[in-house]
Amino acid sequence: MAEKDILTGQDKDTLLKGHDADGILEFDNDMPMWWLIGFIFTVVFAFGYIIQYHMADGPSSKQEYEQEVAAFNKSKEPAGAQEQVAIAVLTDSASLEAGKTIFNGSTNTCFTCHRNDLGGMVGPNLTDEFWIHGGDLKAIMTSIKIGYPDKGMQPFGTNARLSDRQVLQVASFILSMKGSNPANPKPIDPAREVKFVPEAEKAMAAGEKPKDEKAAKDAKVVAKKAEPVAQAKATKK
Repeated sequence: MAEKDILTGQDKDTLLKGHDADGILEFDNDMPMWWLIGFIFTVVFAFGYIIQYHMADGPSSKQEYEQEVAAFNKSKEPAGAQEQVAIAVLTDSASLEAGKTIFNGSTNTCFTCHRNDLGGMVGPNLTDEFWIHGGDLKAIMTSIKIGYPDKGMQPFGTNARLSDRQVLQVASFILSMKGSNPANPKPIDPAREVKFVPEAEKAMAAGEKPKDEKAAKDAKVVAKKAEPVAQAKATKK
């Protein structure tokens, strides 16, 4: 007895009548069961996909891309990248040595433009008092982080990201080398470099007290003025 077709109930291997191509005929048989199951699955999956990504809050392709990029960038951050550090010049030998190692290392390659002794080559001399973008701690840290690509300095020297603590170590090392007078330093560029004068020195030169001292004094004056008022209120009570 011939095997029956699952869908039509007809005998299998029945030739399709009036359906040939250059004498090639085909049987009118069911699709294989595995193929039908796969087809039904794709239809069900398509409905689920439409509901999840077009009707519900499923992430779009753009959002998924941005999430993956953010995750990749985070994986490339150095250890301690999220650590909060106090912005103050480091003076301990361990921190200065760490800054020196980064400065002269092959990853960020600061030395290739500023020399190992910071005397300047392609980049400016970092040991004198003449600066292009400011010579205090915050200004130096900002220069390290953002770089100046139009002048050839990439962020972090080579785009190899540093943690805030590492940036602080490098900046502190640079400041520790101020006045070291290396041999044959790069000449000052008067068109770009200006003498850096710290805020405290500027205030003293102008006959004013530094901002911190002035603020403390102002606070004392306000407190003194408030004393009689407080005493008067107490007397009324």
